[in-house]
This record gives sequence, structure tokens and C-alpha cells, in this order.
Amino acid sequence: MKEKRKRKKSIFSRLVKSYVLFLFLSILLYVGVAVAFLAIVGNGNATNLFPDSIITGDGRIKNLEALERIGGWVEELDAEGAVKAVYGHAKVQTEKYSLEELTALLELNTAEFDRYGVTMRKYEPEQKESYAACVKTVGDPGRIFLVIYPAGTLSYKLTVELNQSGDVWILWILLALFLAEVLAMSFYLKRHIDRPLQRLTEGMDEVSRGQRDVVVDDNADREFGEICDKFNLMAQKLKESEEEKHRMEQRRNQMLLELAHDVKNPVASIKSSITALREGLVPEGKIQDYYATIDAKSERIRMLTEDMNTSLKLESDGYQLNLERKDVCEILRRICADFYEEITGTGKEFEIEIPEKPCLATVDEKLLERVIHNLLSNANKYNASGKKIEVAAREEKNQVIIEVCDDGEAIEREFVPRLFEEFSRGDETRKTDGGTGLGLAIARKIVDKHQGTLKYQRAEEMNCFIVRLPEDDGETP
Repeated sequence: MKEKRKRKKSIFSRLVKSYVLFLFLSILLYVGVAVAFLAIVGNGNATNLFPDSIITGDGRIKNLEALERIGGWVEELDAEGAVKAVYGHAKVQTEKYSLEELTALLELNTAEFDRYGVTMRKYEPEQKESYAACVKTVGDPGRIFLVIYPAGTLSYKLTVELNQSGDVWILWILLALFLAEVLAMSFYLKRHIDRPLQRLTEGMDEVSRGQRDVVVDDNADREFGEICDKFNLMAQKLKESEEEKHRMEQRRNQMLLELAHDVKNPVASIKSSITALREGLVPEGKIQDYYATIDAKSERIRMLTEDMNTSLKLESDGYQLNLERKDVCEILRRICADFYEEITGTGKEFEIEIPEKPCLATVDEKLLERVIHNLLSNANKYNASGKKIEVAAREEKNQVIIEVCDDGEAIEREFVPRLFEEFSRGDETRKTDGGTGLGLAIARKIVDKHQGTLKYQRAEEMNCFIVRLPEDDGETP
């Protein structure tokens, strides 16, 4: 998707393209208007205003209609600069031009002066208008013609201007065309910018209404495409977060149901024992047994509530570990010593492989002790058919690895995915009435809090629970 987006145009390139197109169209527009104007005033042909179209090569006056329409005329001069003839309706009467003026007219074909140049302006006190003249010589020896134009209308290069009489209508045409061009370019940009924004807004509205399967896919410019991708990712993450929240709520509700179920039997047993004692229904020799039952069932309830409380606290984001740099091997030795008599007392072998070299890790010592305690306790209680329990520790690839294994019956393959869930129940060979169903779930949460992993695997006829913790980096936590 990202590669596809990279191949698309960016907004910057589209804006550059749009402004270049705008400039090109503007030039075409103004040139077109100028040519159209010249065509109109030139009687349908802009070249009708050129001197060559008015005066033929042999000195005949060919077409004065277009020139007269704009208020111009033609003067023929003799060699002395005197005006021999006037063609058209002259607005200014001139009898003779000086030698200096004629020289300038004949020699300078590109300059523009007030009076001395190819474009010559003549100012008369009684006139309010000014005129420009273009020179044309024909024949040999040459005949001199001056083509007179209103000065504000045309120059020799036929550049269109507003004349002093005020052709305001051409200004309005130009303004209207310019506004039309601006609107066209605006709609063009709006189409490529407003549409993806509108689609994004619609997608946000759908998400705000509770819809989660929202995908915004617009064939827009690269930047908008990236925004769409980010929006889709956000919507997907929101959907996954809500689904996870829903699963956690269901799991928590299930935990509470399981807890209520597990508490109900001990409470019923305690209540019935107390009733029997209170009503004197218990023989004298059995009274201590009833008290022992009440104590055992009360301890069962205490363990359930304590484990549930621990499990819920570990799920909280605000729960803080008391991290310290510790030797994991030393913690293992201490716990194994506590379990040694309990395990060997059941007739099982207890094999311990802990290196003398320290295995340092940053851990919460009490919580790590609980993980190892739960694993060893389960291995001893649930290993009804096996004869051996093993504990090992080692360092490997910047990790401290702890293994607790037993040679009991394999855990059912169907049950393995739910092994670390709260109140999970395995096959009958690995069950006992002494557990709460929360031990492995709590152990997994503690290891997760340490940024480690806790996994189960069946290897070499052994049930192995493997804890991997990040090795200490040597810095004080």
C-alpha cells in the first residue's frame, strides 16, 4: 500500500501543475482576446490594420475601412516632408514635417518618441487626443507614407491598449473571462481536495456512531492517501482494542462466576459444620474433626480470594513492580530447599541443576518466588503417576532461563492453549482439590510484567514449564 501511495501525485505537484496550467490558460486567454479585438476592429482580419495591408507596393491605397473605424488616416509626403495628399478623414491637419523628423522616421524603425521616431506623437494645443504614426516607403525613388493611428489604441507592434476614449467593454470581457478561469481552477482543486476530506469526515462520523468495520479508500493524492491509511489503521486498532476489552470483560465475568462456584462449596461445608456443632449433633470424639474441616475450608476461601486479588492487581496498568538486581540462582536454591522434604516425602526424586555462577536479572523477588513456588507446587501435586521433578537454571542469549519439569502424564493437547487461563481445569490425572485454578495464570502475568515469557512444552517424556527473563544489563534499576 505504501509503495502504491508513493507512486501517486503529491498535493505540491498538483498545485504546481495547476498554477502552470493557470498561467498557460491566462496567456492564451489574453492573446485570444487581443487577436479577437484586432480581428473585430480589422474588419474580421487583424492584418487589415498593418501598413502593408493598407498601402500596396506600387503606392496605391488598398483598404482604409479598418483604419478609419479606429479613427486613423494616411498621409503621403514629398521629399521635402510636405504633405502631398491625405487619405481618409484626418483629425489633425499637418502641412509639413521637418528634415529631422523625416530622418528619424526613415532610420529608426523600433524607437518610440514624442515626435521623432517610428511611433510619433503629435501634440496640438487645440487637440485633446494624440496620435501615433508608422512610416512606409514604396517605389524608387521612394514615396513616403505615414499611417496615422490613435496613439492609445495601437503601436507599430499592434499591442492592444485601452484608448483614451474608453473602450470599457473590453475590460469587462477580460474580467469576466478571468473570473471564469479562476472558478474553473478552483473547482478543479476542490474536486481533488474536498472529496477525500469529505470521505474522511464521513468515516469519522461512522466511527463516532459505533461502527467499527470502517475502511476509507479514496484514490486521492499521496498525502490524503497516507491520511486514509492512518485513519484505517486507527479504526482497526480501535476495533481490536474494543474486542480485547470485551474479551477481558467476559473473562473477568467468567472468573467471578468460577470464584463464586469455588467459594460456594466451602461456605456450604462451613455452614453445615457450624450448624451441626451448634445443635449438638456432633459426637464428642468428632468435634475436633469438624473444627479442622471449618479451618481447612476457611483457608480454601482465603487462598481463592487472595489469588483473585493478586490476579486482578497484576492486570492493572498502574501496578508497579519492586524491581531489584538479584541472583536468580540464589532465589532458586532457597525455594528448592523449602520444597525438598515435601517433594522427597512423596517418594519422588528431586533433581536440581543450578550453576554456582550468579545469573543476574532485574526482578521483583517476592513475585518471582511466587512463580517458582506455583510451578513446583503444581509439579508435586499434579504429578500423580510420575517419580521425578527437575529444576534447572542457565544463561542463554542474554536471558536467564528457569525450567521446572516433571515426568507425569502429558497434559491433554486440547487443554494446552487454555493452560494459563484463570480457573482452567485439566484432565483428571493432574487435578487436585487443593488448588485454586489461578496459580499458572498468576505465574504467567508475573513473568509478563517482567518482560519475560512463560511457556509449556512436552519434551523427552517430561512436562516442562520454561521461564525466560531478560538478563541484567549491569545498570542499577
